[in-house]
Amino acid sequence: MASTLRHDGCFAGSAMPLRSPKWPFTPAAVEYSPDEWGGVYVLWRGEAILFIGSAPDDTRTSIKADLVAHLRGERGSCTQEATHYGWELSQDPKGRELELLREYVQRHHSYPRCNQRS
Repeated sequence: MASTLRHDGCFAGSAMPLRSPKWPFTPAAVEYSPDEWGGVYVLWRGEAILFIGSAPDDTRTSIKADLVAHLRGERGSCTQEATHYGWELSQDPKGRELELLREYVQRHHSYPRCNQRS
């Protein structure tokens, strides 16, 4: 089966793509992520989506703060495997996160590996 991801980080043929390029998941790249705005973000390992999240949340205030927490392992070791990330600003970050998760589950019949609860 062909990949459902495009090179720009969007879901192919999707009504709800993440509107973002894929950036290397490195401290230098994350430094340029939004530090004052909320939105959604996706973490990939190669072409596989590992995690879909949103910020602000209960403990972080921005997309950048969330991404830094993932880089440092503060959100568990699973997301530290990420090689790339993308983000999108949103006025309703949690609602947009849920839309992207629903779309992912429809296509793959499971949650992204690092979104799954043990």
